[in-house]
This record gives sequence, structure tokens and C-alpha cells, in this order.
Amino acid sequence: MKIQKNELQEALKKVKPGLAGKEIIEQSTSFAFMGDRVVTYNDEISISHPVKNLNATGAVRAEELYKFLDKIKKDEIDIEWKENQVKITAGKSRAGLILQQEIKLPIEEIGEIDEWKVLPESFLTAVRFCRLSCSNDMSRPELTCVYIHDNIVDSSDGYRISRYTLKEKMPVDDFLLPATTAQELLAYDIKEIAQGEGWVHFRTEETIFSCRVFQEDEFPDIEKFLILEGEEVPLPKKLTEALERAHIFTNKEFLSEALVQVKLKEGEMIISAKEDVGWFEEKLRMVYRGNSAVFKIHPDFLIDISGEVRKCVMQADKIGFRGDNWIHVIALTVEE
Repeated sequence: MKIQKNELQEALKKVKPGLAGKEIIEQSTSFAFMGDRVVTYNDEISISHPVKNLNATGAVRAEELYKFLDKIKKDEIDIEWKENQVKITAGKSRAGLILQQEIKLPIEEIGEIDEWKVLPESFLTAVRFCRLSCSNDMSRPELTCVYIHDNIVDSSDGYRISRYTLKEKMPVDDFLLPATTAQELLAYDIKEIAQGEGWVHFRTEETIFSCRVFQEDEFPDIEKFLILEGEEVPLPKKLTEALERAHIFTNKEFLSEALVQVKLKEGEMIISAKEDVGWFEEKLRMVYRGNSAVFKIHPDFLIDISGEVRKCVMQADKIGFRGDNWIHVIALTVEE
């Protein structure tokens, strides 16, 4: 059958985040073709997307197929699904990849999908805002998640707290969305949500993004820590530029660990960052007269909010930032 290469590539790109790094589950590093859709599954995420003019069943190793299509210059390719291989012809180039006709991915674990419901308009904005305050410590799995409940999205790693208030209530029950999954979800223009047993499903116009959620762990009560009644202190005028320079020295494996240190001293703010290959420090003038205090924050986060707010709230044990529908609080280490 003849299909457009770019349409197949686009479908594979959409489902690629659902591939596993290692094949702990059989076929979890493969693209599974199921009729007119391609599916991936890695036990945490499963993604499916339609492929035009395709009606095939079987699993093909993802790495070789994806790389081969990327090297083809022809717009149209011919695909033949044989008994144990898929043969691709593009002009004078031909390739054959092993085809496993039986789909062995445990797709049935995803279970039934309930009725699709429209998501609040700012849901992705809220997830993007909160994801950077999640922890990577699996000894407290609830803190590795974004907590979505009622019309609120919360996150915390025990030192930082983020809250974003949606204009509308979520149309599904409360759930804990792993931050790693949340990061992948941000790449999709999701419109709808449906609940399942241990899974939550999101849908764009074509793609279905299913993700396993935490159910047995309870997110801590953070209400008392969100109260901000301290002194308002103006942020330095050149804060954004300094943070962009500091960001160069924050390369980390986990996004939430790419932090800069901010030290407040009388009359100044000192921004610093350090990694294996180098370090950074910059001093900015600031109208501050309290005790010396230190906190850590993701530079992207502070860059984003400093474009919206020009002041922070200082208390003895914490610093806070707040906008019309969000609040972010960080525990301070005070230096005498």
C-alpha cells in the first residue's frame, strides 16, 4: 500500500513518548499497529494516533523504523505487510523490518474509558506552572505528582509549593498525575478528559494519551503554608537577564532539579548556580532590609512569574509570589 511518509512520521512522533527506554515489557520499545491506529505502551503511558490509509496489525521495533523513515527523501512510500516482516520501498531504497503479528502489549490493563468531558481552558497552563515544584523522591510518591482536585492544581516537594486555581471545576474525580507524565502531556493540544480504573485519559482531536495515576497516596494538607501576610519587597529590575545567564549552569537529569540559589542580603540579591563543568554568580541591587536568607528556585519559573509580578512577599520562614490565579511559596533558610 502507498502512504505519505510525512503522515506516518507524524503519527509515530505523536506516540513516541509512550515507548519504554528498555524492553522490560514485551514490545514496549515497538510501535504496535492496530488497524488504522499506531499505539505505544510503557506501563506508565499509552498513546495512540490514527494513520491514514493504513490497515495493518503487528509490532515493529521503533528505533529502526523511525530512523529509516527519517533518512528517506521520497514523499510517498510503499509498505507491504508480510507474514513476518514489513517491507518499505522508497524509490530505489528498500528495507525489511521484523514484524511480530501478535500484539503482546498489555493494552487491556488500561481498561474501559469513561465518557469524554471537556477540560477547563487553562488546565495545561496550570500543569505547566505546577510541574516544576514536584519532587523526584519516590519514598513519598505523592510529592512526585501534580495533584488535581476540584478547580485546583497543586504541587510540592516539601520545600516549594505551587497552586493554580482554575476558573472551572475539573469534570472528573481527584487524581495524582506523575510529574514525568505531566511534562510529556504538555506537548499535546488536549481538549478532553475521561477517567478509568487507575488511569486517566486525555484526547486531542486525534491522539489519545492515557496515563497511569496514583490512587492510594494522599496529598498533604498545604493550606496553612499558602497564607502570605508578610512585607512586600520589589524584585530587582534586571532579574530576568541574570536568571537567563544562571540557567546555563543548571543542566540536570531531572527538570525539577535544575535550580538556582537565590541569597537575599541587605540591599542585594545574589543569584548563583553550579554544575560539574562550571559555576555562575551575579549580584543585583534590591530594596531588602531583613536577615540574610537563602532559597532555591527553577530559573524558568522565576523568569515566567517575574514577567507578571514585580514584588515578592517576605515572611520569617518563607518567601511567596502570587498572581491573579496562582501562588508559589518557598521555605527560606535564614542566616543570622
